[in-house]
Amino acid sequence: HGAPLGVVAALLRVWPDAVNEKNKTGDTPFHCACLRAAPLEVMILLLNTWLSYTENRNESAITTLQIDYFHLARNTEMLFSHLFALYNNNADNPSPNEIIDYFIHIEMWNGA
Repeated sequence: HGAPLGVVAALLRVWPDAVNEKNKTGDTPFHCACLRAAPLEVMILLLNTWLSYTENRNESAITTLQIDYFHLARNTEMLFSHLFALYNNNADNPSPNEIIDYFIHIEMWNGA
């Protein structure tokens, strides 16, 4: 809960599967980080680790991340909007090149 980047990184190094664990209400560490407005660096680390699992790289899995009650920081909202744009055909989405450029800029290699 509110762990700094170094602590989250150390945990994921020794137990990467932790990113897929769920608490009693069905929330993953990523959901918990959203609820606690974790820094973007923590969100990217969790999301990159989560996306490193092939089974999480599909529309159904990505959709599980869409929860309306999050009050996200602007930079985290941008992360979500670019991720979700990969899986829908909304005319308002950024272009594929803009999406890739964004993921490269924030060094989120599993997004790019």
